[in-house]
Amino acid sequence: MVELAITLGLIFSLLSYEVFGLAAGGIVVPGYIALQLSQPDRLIGIILVSLSTYLVIKILGHYTFLYGRRQMVICLLVGCLLANFSRQFLVIDLTSNIVQLQAVGWVVPGLIAHWFGKQGIYRTLCVLFITSVLVRLIVIIIFNGELLPT
Repeated sequence: MVELAITLGLIFSLLSYEVFGLAAGGIVVPGYIALQLSQPDRLIGIILVSLSTYLVIKILGHYTFLYGRRQMVICLLVGCLLANFSRQFLVIDLTSNIVQLQAVGWVVPGLIAHWFGKQGIYRTLCVLFITSVLVRLIVIIIFNGELLPT
């Protein structure tokens, strides 16, 4: 199921870029987000980490030349560091429930933050969630209503 979700994410990401000219936060991101749609705390976590990465890059951009490949690499590095930080420090134990505001993957927050800078936060999030929901829907239909593993 995971491989199918990532493959469908690649297809929908490519289609959204070709048809609408909008990227879904990186070519592999919709598949990874589709796998996390049943865990809203992780979705919030990845958005928070991506926004934090974007803000760090904007601040660094005032003091350094961050364009093109250099900006992409710094986005990935900062996103990776903040994602690791979120795994360690953004797990909240509320007696019986555990809220995990942690980011998914190593490079996903950096990819999303990179596209925040290129096409805007609102557009990126809209296309990302539309493509992720479509991926999730198709995977559920193919596997007869079984939920994806989390």
